[in-house]
Amino acid sequence: MRISKVLKFLLFILFSQIGWANPQPPLVVATALWSPHFVNELEDGIYQKLLREVYPKRQINYVYTSYVRSKHLVATGRADLWLGSYLNEEDWALYPRFAHDADLLAAIYLKDTSWQGADSLFRQPVSWISGYDYDKYLAASQMQFYEVPDLNVAMTLLQGERIQYVLDDVWEFNTYLSENDALRDKIHMTPFAIIKIYPAFNNDKRGQLLAAQWDLAMETLVSGRLKSLFLEKGEDYLLDACDTQAEHLAQYDCLELPLSPQ
Repeated sequence: MRISKVLKFLLFILFSQIGWANPQPPLVVATALWSPHFVNELEDGIYQKLLREVYPKRQINYVYTSYVRSKHLVATGRADLWLGSYLNEEDWALYPRFAHDADLLAAIYLKDTSWQGADSLFRQPVSWISGYDYDKYLAASQMQFYEVPDLNVAMTLLQGERIQYVLDDVWEFNTYLSENDALRDKIHMTPFAIIKIYPAFNNDKRGQLLAAQWDLAMETLVSGRLKSLFLEKGEDYLLDACDTQAEHLAQYDCLELPLSPQ
């Protein structure tokens, strides 16, 4: 359901009154570095530009750390939000209605392994990094899945033929390959699906206000500005595959959680 004009007005008055009453504290964002185009130390990445447009009157302080620690900082109240979460990834967190991007999910497998799309995962031994919960999105595949701490462990299992496939985001795996170039001759990587990613907030009064402001701003930004932020950096706007079925992304399924309200 779209936010009504009355609710928008009330939110505007609320945010304005908060600003008049006293200076707003900085917005603390815990995030991994996804250089150079998404999150970087120059603070001109796509996600960082987007945050400035959503929260234009707030000072934004970044804590650059691992993805796992980002979630811990939000959970313990030392950060307001983390970036790049799958919907309902953590049951204690608060998720807005609007995603900020999407992961391009790929299957990674040895060169002599057959791949015929997502159906190839059916009842196969599959691995991914702990916390990604791909089984929620691919429940029909009935995979025998093994969660691991990092891609090094997953690739060891793959090369030892203890698993058939590794699932991960294309950007993450390409980064891994850039540091492990010898693997390129041994494996294939095939993108096959898209999963939306969201900012995730602490589910308290402050987090609820921040999430409401996010959705209020994004309702306008998704009409064109959000996509332009990606194109300015030469990156695909993957949400097109979920929202408009862009022709160049039509080969990918947009995976949603069962009975997702999104």
